Amino acid sequence: MGEAMFVGTLLPLAFLIIILKGENRQLMLFFTWGLIAFALSLTLNNALVRLLVIDTRELSITWAPIIEEFTKALPLVYFILRPDKTNIPYAYFGIAVGIGFSIQENYVYLFNHMTGDGSPVLFVITRSVTSCLIHAIATGTVGFGLTMAKKFNGSILPILFGLFTLSVTIHALYNLYITSSYHHIGMLMPLVLYLMGLAVLSSKGDNNDKKV
Repeated sequence: MGEAMFVGTLLPLAFLIIILKGENRQLMLFFTWGLIAFALSLTLNNALVRLLVIDTRELSITWAPIIEEFTKALPLVYFILRPDKTNIPYAYFGIAVGIGFSIQENYVYLFNHMTGDGSPVLFVITRSVTSCLIHAIATGTVGFGLTMAKKFNGSILPILFGLFTLSVTIHALYNLYITSSYHHIGMLMPLVLYLMGLAVLSSKGDNNDKKV
């Protein structure tokens, strides 16, 4: 069923991407990569569970954040190899990847937790304001780091490595909290970080408008 949902989402997006132009197409390509990144991460995570003989909770706070943040951030390398100017901040491309990743992940969790009792709507809403936001924030952080590195003409690789490490740490901490007795912290953490990030991105946008 998971494979069918993946293909059923990917193909319509492909038709949309064909007719889009410029940065709109680019943003949708990044979103679509999020779906693919989830499939890659799931395959690698499952392989590690078998290879290292660990349970999924241990994986979620050790290797999974590294694997998932790496696969999600891969397309951001494009802006290093081809430093094209864009009207859309790099952070938004990272957020698009994270949202695409989280939607595909939602499908899998929904099927695994689906029962005949009650509606799964509350379950999906809860995941949408927690796990989905964490994936968006974590990858968006790497994109934001790339923007800052280019803006201040800094050394890109050390800054990106630092922001990548931060994204992995955020992801791992969320997984740790949400599966512990401190799960209420995990529930609040994504929304708080999202609002903080929104404030930062909005202030950057206002500053850019003033310069124009």
